[in-house]
Amino acid sequence: MLTVYPNTIIYFLCAPNFATGGPEALHQMAYHLNKLGFKAVMYYEPQDHSDNPVHPFYVKYNIPYVREVENNTSHILILPETSLDPLFEDKFSEIRLAIWWLSVTNYYLRINPKIRRTKRKLSYWLRKLYKPVQFATFENIKALNIANIAHSYFSKVHLQEQGITPMGQISDYMNHAFFDLFNPDIKKEDIIIYNPKKNDQFLDSIMKLCPALNWVPLIDLTPTEVAEWMNKAKLYIDFGYHPGKERMPRESCIMNCCMIIGKDGSAKYAEDMPILEKYRFEKKEENIDQIIETIYGCLNNYDEEIKNFANYRAVLFNEENKFIEDINKVFIKG
Repeated sequence: MLTVYPNTIIYFLCAPNFATGGPEALHQMAYHLNKLGFKAVMYYEPQDHSDNPVHPFYVKYNIPYVREVENNTSHILILPETSLDPLFEDKFSEIRLAIWWLSVTNYYLRINPKIRRTKRKLSYWLRKLYKPVQFATFENIKALNIANIAHSYFSKVHLQEQGITPMGQISDYMNHAFFDLFNPDIKKEDIIIYNPKKNDQFLDSIMKLCPALNWVPLIDLTPTEVAEWMNKAKLYIDFGYHPGKERMPRESCIMNCCMIIGKDGSAKYAEDMPILEKYRFEKKEENIDQIIETIYGCLNNYDEEIKNFANYRAVLFNEENKFIEDINKVFIKG
């Protein structure tokens, strides 16, 4: 557990003026910590020299921000898994550090190229003689003996496989604004929605076998436009890789879409996506006939099939309460 003293400041390292799932989760946690009586602030890095580093999407959370961190053991600095340089910086030598593993994949996408780039530089090999460059490998993270917090069940399992036991699991929750876009009065149509950026040739091959179906790619749309299609669609299909608990599947379920999902990354775990296994498929050619049969089942028998997603939908509507409950398990007043 992370002990929070009366004078503790909980800092959140976050990219300035940047809006995506990770930064929103960081702002959500800081917001609820403040509501619970703690003192949480955002520490935007790299330094943004504009007057305001807060992205407009996150102004509503009303979280104070700082440009410097007070480096002492009373305080805590929460790091997303993509920003782990502070683990080895002298200006953070005293503060208690914790990693929140919002994604597994993004960690590797950041650390592996960084290691390759650094090792190509002559300065790296010269520095090895007196002060070696440190990388946030799992071996080094374990040696530092710092706190690790899982986000998804997938990240929890992966950390355990690397010999790290997370002190808890705290997932984010869907933005209230998206719930407000749900319109139960809109009549469902035989529309299949998907994200072309997340899918590949496997879904393309299925689409070619079902050209008469109404396939709608969700790309380059505003949140309101995405919600409009989700309100009308009967089915959401996603055979992409899930580095964590992805937002678009959750949004689709909130909008009363049936779902057909792959088993890559977080998607394979019922703990992260509690849907029946009949809607979850390995990306294998021998599964295509069954997938197509399931597609037609969802479209032709929507009123019955959608009932099978009621449990997942209930989980999504309770995400914020679960979020607060899990925060209270990790952050303890001392």
